Amino acid sequence: MTSLQTNLLPNAALAEFYRFAVLLAGNAKVAERVLAEVLGEVQTQIEQLRNENSRRAWLAARIRERCLEIKDETPPAPGLVRGEVGAAESPEPLDIEAFLVGQRFHLLPEPERTALALFHLDLFSTEEIAQILKLKTEQFAETIGRGRTLLRDALKVMREDSPAAP
Repeated sequence: MTSLQTNLLPNAALAEFYRFAVLLAGNAKVAERVLAEVLGEVQTQIEQLRNENSRRAWLAARIRERCLEIKDETPPAPGLVRGEVGAAESPEPLDIEAFLVGQRFHLLPEPERTALALFHLDLFSTEEIAQILKLKTEQFAETIGRGRTLLRDALKVMREDSPAAP
């Protein structure tokens, strides 16, 4: 990563965007590729990305576009991790519950998946998320509600299908 890229946002924000890409792609390797590609594009967009809000919104929109473009190319795979992007230490694996939620999360339809990811990663306000998704505030509220219901139902089915612990 160039100094230009790392100076655009704090490392913590880049880590959140990585988590966002993992949630959308359902695959850590794909998320890494998407984030690297999008950060590479920043250099061509730097004139339009003068303030942090416009950079964050552009990054979220572009990561979403790339993940949706390549979603059909690569099946979801294990590898959900927690940690700083580009950190020297190895990323910390998520606990099993978070991993299973991540697997089910990836199966949510759009725009529910993106809305929930951005909302729960606390990257943007609800108004900003609605703008990124090109939704009215009321539509965003409906999308979040529908996404939560779909995820809750998917997790309920997963728990019902799993064998009972001895």
